[in-house]
Amino acid sequence: MRKQVLACLLLGALGAQAQEKFVVEGQLKNIPDGTVFYLMKQEGNVGSMAATDTLQNGTFRFELTTAGNELEGYGLMARDDTKFPPMLLELWVNPGSHLLIQGENPYIYSWKVESDVKEQQFQQQLIQASHKEWEEFQRLTMQEFALMRSAAQGGNKEQARAQADSLQQLTEKLSDQIAQHNIAIMKQSPINAAWMGELHRMGMSVKFRKDYPYKKEVQQLYNLLDDAQKETSIGKSVYLALNPPTVVKVGEEAADADMYDLKGKVHRLAEFRGKYILLDFWSRGCGPCIMSQPELKEISEMYKDSLEVVSLSIENRKGWEEASKSHAITWNNWNDLEENNGLYARYGVRGIPHFVLISPEGKVVDSWSGYAKGWLKLKIKGSMAPKQPMRIEWKDGHKLVHHPRKKTEKMEVLTICQVELTDSATVLRVHARYIPNYWIRLDKATFLMSDKGVNYPLLRSEGFAIGEQVFMPDSGEMDFTLYFAPLPKDTRWFDFSEGEHVEGGYYIEGIRLTE
Repeated sequence: MRKQVLACLLLGALGAQAQEKFVVEGQLKNIPDGTVFYLMKQEGNVGSMAATDTLQNGTFRFELTTAGNELEGYGLMARDDTKFPPMLLELWVNPGSHLLIQGENPYIYSWKVESDVKEQQFQQQLIQASHKEWEEFQRLTMQEFALMRSAAQGGNKEQARAQADSLQQLTEKLSDQIAQHNIAIMKQSPINAAWMGELHRMGMSVKFRKDYPYKKEVQQLYNLLDDAQKETSIGKSVYLALNPPTVVKVGEEAADADMYDLKGKVHRLAEFRGKYILLDFWSRGCGPCIMSQPELKEISEMYKDSLEVVSLSIENRKGWEEASKSHAITWNNWNDLEENNGLYARYGVRGIPHFVLISPEGKVVDSWSGYAKGWLKLKIKGSMAPKQPMRIEWKDGHKLVHHPRKKTEKMEVLTICQVELTDSATVLRVHARYIPNYWIRLDKATFLMSDKGVNYPLLRSEGFAIGEQVFMPDSGEMDFTLYFAPLPKDTRWFDFSEGEHVEGGYYIEGIRLTE
């Protein structure tokens, strides 16, 4: 052990000795002075601000020091996304490198970069092979963002969405043309970090686009990797994109794996069998992840006897250790050291923060992404509350179903607490639980669909304005009543739906009316 520590210290000293400055210089035309540029450092799957500079007399300049004697990745972008595409120009530097960037228009990803770094030369080769396509891609992307800004500022949202969808179809077609050019070049080129970066982007297209036309070609490129390259984070990500893992769903046994704390001790979720577990996928580069930490601390203390919070970093070891110094995590702070390729993939995570609630029996209770203040505590409160048994009674000849079971037990925004079947209406008494002071909305076309496939429309409501934005109170909870056309008396179950025309609309499946 003593020899191993000594070796680590010696390597650190050698790395420190190899630190050397590098320069990134820009010479631009037709770009207004005063434009601010950011230089972002890429470490694993996280980007952090390295430096800023302001364009003066058509030039900018960054002079920084490398962390060691190895290749480092950076990204250049302009601050003003109304005049520049929201894209990073990828840069590769070695100790002592000098990069000269030249451009004559705002399409930053198409600018020319002169460098003696072979990865940068390869990156430039790819860009130049699709120069026209990249410029058109950036132009259309800027139009799309302008439409979204207009809609957010009170414009016609439906029209903006339709126009944005049309632009996305055009940019997707351009992306495919660019990929076709890049594949031809990559098949004939030696593998380096820039080559791997492009393979990763194609792998993500395979993962997220069902109709991606080059899955076969991406597999062929992956097959060119040697064993060491396949074991890198990028290699594993591309493999999983080509061979998707089985994703754990709500109600199924939770996925488990070896995870490490900062001292190197191995842990597994199974240690906490008998308690609830709130699994939190996070990274220091994710603002909402950091915003959620005070609430995670509250939850860990509030439910310390019945729940364990496990924050699982998706960064590499170095990034995780640095992040842990800045963010005091007093609860379980673990890492499976697989970045996006371990439990992240098994739970189907696509964005962070992502939370998974696991029952004391080891089953997935709920899984969701995103954070807003107060919502975590409400989710936990609703999910851990004692389950009320379903109960049926008759009152004045009407059937009342209390706490009806449903097909899925995921904690919803809307909980149907009681169903009353009368001759004139089917009455739903609903409890809503959502982010305090945020709004929810129910479409006027909301309906019930019976077990025989017949729809029964919404007639009226009490305590809730249908078709309008209704803001939640400070408590994040409210009750209201909905009246629908009467279901047949022999109905065994029904679905609650706002309809397919409502994007992200409420849908509750299999609400039982019989034991």
